[in-house]
Amino acid sequence: MDRLMDWKGRVLRRRYRLDERIAVGRTVEVFRAFDLLEEVEVAVKLPLPHLLSDREFCDAFRSAAHRATRLRHPSMVEVSDYGIEEGRPFVTMEIVEEKTLHELLETRKKMKPVGALYFALEMARLLAYLHEQGVVHGSLDERHVFIFPGRKAKVSDAGFPTLLGAGASPQPLSRDARRDIRGLGYLLYRSMTGKSKAEASQDIKAGRLAWDEQVPVRFRKLVQDCLDSSGGGGFPTSEQLLREVVSTLREEQPMVAIPELAPDAAPAAMPRAEEALPARIPVPRLKRWQIWAGVSFLVVAAIFLLVWILSTVITESKVEVPNLVNMSTEEASKLAGERDLGLLVMGREHDADVRANYIISQDPEVGVMVKKKTVIKVLESLGPLTVPNLIGLSLEDARVVLETRGFKVGEVVYREVPGYSDGRVVETDPPYGSKLSSGDSVDMVVSEGTSSP
Repeated sequence: MDRLMDWKGRVLRRRYRLDERIAVGRTVEVFRAFDLLEEVEVAVKLPLPHLLSDREFCDAFRSAAHRATRLRHPSMVEVSDYGIEEGRPFVTMEIVEEKTLHELLETRKKMKPVGALYFALEMARLLAYLHEQGVVHGSLDERHVFIFPGRKAKVSDAGFPTLLGAGASPQPLSRDARRDIRGLGYLLYRSMTGKSKAEASQDIKAGRLAWDEQVPVRFRKLVQDCLDSSGGGGFPTSEQLLREVVSTLREEQPMVAIPELAPDAAPAAMPRAEEALPARIPVPRLKRWQIWAGVSFLVVAAIFLLVWILSTVITESKVEVPNLVNMSTEEASKLAGERDLGLLVMGREHDADVRANYIISQDPEVGVMVKKKTVIKVLESLGPLTVPNLIGLSLEDARVVLETRGFKVGEVVYREVPGYSDGRVVETDPPYGSKLSSGDSVDMVVSEGTSSP
């Protein structure tokens, strides 16, 4: 432990200052750290010192970290960067203050069926995305799930749980995607029954699940199918799991708008056009008062639309388009409204010179005279893009990282550089940490093997 204490207070790669150790597992230790470049708190994970002599482990750690930086999903704890300090690899992640599902279950708290269904929807969407990317979580358990307000959840260590994990899952760590589905079934059963890990595992092993009466029969079957997935039954893919979760949720909440199957997952997680949704999705039967209420709403909406159209046609007064560039979207919307103009964000992109949530360009341009009610179309900035650390990556991996982040690969120059193997990136222009816009090019210098004399 003395060797571990030596790392507190260090600054990794002249950027990440390790402030406080917050966890130590079987393979890694976790620090609360401060990003001196972005001026935000992050979490930094490093392998324990005794594992640094295991070359295979360290190589796998770096490969997993590189892969994880390319994954982006609202229900996943984001991995932002990775590197090496004094021969010790590390990875930086979003820091999460919310409690884990493990901590909540230890207090014997239980999820209500509807809340558990929304939790299942979040998790099924994430699994569909990960599996489409060719990534298996492998150890989906209570310690890897953080519960947020508003029926939201995030999963940590997606992509390399056998390296960054060390959670105590009731099932062995596995690279079989169906194990993730089984893990979700275990989490749902524990969350709705409030049982301990040992009690839940015993029920699952015996095949006798003890449900409360308020849990819908269809939801019970969904959980059982999840648990049967790794044995050849149940759901063969996370896509089919997602469809069943959405269908069950629609049955339990017929008057609530349920989001599309996978708006933030890869396209493969969506049903193909030729495939019909399960025929068992119930169509809610509306009552008479609900029909009249809907008709009344449509009539009122039609009247307001007619009034707006008439006011646009009748008025002939014109106003001058104000300058909205380099103004926050909120301020621009207010200024446009004061001149009886509308504002529509047509797109968003990264810009090195314009702060996030500020306007990059507008149409019509400033000074043009237009009729009132005209809608000004604007392009909103997502802020600058930061050039990632590519040093040591193969040229192919560097290309993937750049294109994934929104950059273009610029000029590639080969040079003999001592200490680097053939085909590795040794320098970038602009350098790591520089601020650029979407579509900007990054040049690279790649090592070339030295010739024998």
